[in-house]
Amino acid sequence: MRSFLGLVLPDPIKSDLEKICFGLEEIRWVSPENFHTTLVFLGELKPEETEKVSEICGQVSEKSFSLEIKGVGFFGNKFPEILYAGVTLSDELKRLQKVLESTLRREGFSIDKRDYRPHITIGRFKRTPEKRLDLYLNEFSSFQTDIVPVSEFHLFSSRSGANGQIYSVEESYPLLLE
Repeated sequence: MRSFLGLVLPDPIKSDLEKICFGLEEIRWVSPENFHTTLVFLGELKPEETEKVSEICGQVSEKSFSLEIKGVGFFGNKFPEILYAGVTLSDELKRLQKVLESTLRREGFSIDKRDYRPHITIGRFKRTPEKRLDLYLNEFSSFQTDIVPVSEFHLFSSRSGANGQIYSVEESYPLLLE
């Protein structure tokens, strides 16, 4: 099962994000039900590996916190590939991500060594964007949602569908209340 650990966004936040998903023709917009923030990408897992991940996640004792979503940007090497809404890397988010990543790595899971850059993917470019991308980035540079309380994180599965990936929460793990 293709898997990752991440954070679910509440419906009002998904709705706010959906309102900025327009104006670029060369992009495939992500469906609002798939908006999330990835903590650790795990890749393809066997059932016994999924059980081990679940066991590890069940022992995490980090405190609940809040997410701040603001601004937009893109990732890509030579050309833009992913359009995203920015997520502020708070100390609490950084700590949760690091605890998960380092514990999983110590247990033998192969975790990507890229720097963690929290974001919410809102679109994937089908081809090189036209000049409108600069206008779009400018228009939504001050985009911001309400603060998002985070009291749990989740194990997601990912599978291919006719209109892109379909993400499902497989298991949830509570964070400590402050």
